[in-house]
Amino acid sequence: MNPQTGKIIRWIARIWAALMVAFMLFMFIAHIVDDGIGPLFDLSSRDALMMVSMIGSVIGLGLAWKWERLGGWMTVGGMLAFYLFDYIFSGDFPRGPVFLIIAFPGILFLILAYAGKKTDQA
Repeated sequence: MNPQTGKIIRWIARIWAALMVAFMLFMFIAHIVDDGIGPLFDLSSRDALMMVSMIGSVIGLGLAWKWERLGGWMTVGGMLAFYLFDYIFSGDFPRGPVFLIIAFPGILFLILAYAGKKTDQA
C-alpha cells in the first residue's frame, strides 16, 4: 500500500472510530440519565450478551488507535457476536446499517494491519 494512502485510510479509520466511541458513550450515558443505573443490573441473558459484545467492539475501536490488528479484530468480532446473539435470540438479524457503520472502522484497521508494514503513525 502506498504510504500516503495508508496514512489517509488510517486517519479516516481513527476519526470514524472516535465518532463511534463518542456516539456509543453518549447513548450509554443518556440511557443511565433517563432510566438510572438500576436496569443495568436487571438485564436478560440476551441483553447482557449483546451489551458485552457491543462493549467489546467499542473497546476494540479505542485499542485500534495503537494496535490496529488487535483492535480491528475486537471490533469486528464484537459486531459478529452481536449479530449472532441477536439471531440466536430473535431468529432475525438487526435491520439497517447502524451496526455495520460501527464495525466499518474496525474493517479499515484490519486492512491496514494486513496490508503490510505500517506507514507513519502520525
